[in-house]
Amino acid sequence: MNLDAFPEKWARIQNNLGNAYSKRIRGERAENLELAIVAYNQSLEVYTRDAFPEDWARIQNNLGNAYSQRIRGERAENLELAIVACNLSLEVYTRDAFPYEWARIQNNLGTAYSQRIRGERAENLELAIVACNLSLEVYTRDAFPYEWAR
Repeated sequence: MNLDAFPEKWARIQNNLGNAYSKRIRGERAENLELAIVAYNQSLEVYTRDAFPEDWARIQNNLGNAYSQRIRGERAENLELAIVACNLSLEVYTRDAFPYEWARIQNNLGTAYSQRIRGERAENLELAIVACNLSLEVYTRDAFPYEWAR
C-alpha cells in the first residue's frame, strides 16, 4: 500500500500505525511514541482539515495524546504541542456536532493543562478545571457512567 496509489487508505493505515505504536508494549516506550508521532503526522499529509475534517480532528486528538505522553524532547514544549493539537481538534469536534468526542477532548485538554509547565500554575489549573467541567456536561453519570467516573 503506498501513498500515491491509495492515499486515503495509506493515511488510515498511518493513523492505525500511530495508534498501535502509542499502545505498544514491546520496545522502548520513548521510541514507540516517536514512531506514533511520525505516523500521525504522515497521516495528516492526506487527512487535511479541508478534505477530511473529521479524520483530521481525530488525528489531531491522537497527536495531542502522543505529545502529552512523549518522553523525548522538552516536556514543556511537548505539553504545548499537546494543547495546540487538542484545540485544533475542537475546531471540528464541536459540542453540538460531536458531543462525545468534544467531551473526550475537553478531558484530554484538562489533563494537559493540569500538567502544563509554561504559564502561571494557578491559571493552568483553572483552565484544567474548566475543561474537565465542560467534559462533565456531556459525560453525565447517567449517560456515560464510566467516562463520568474517570
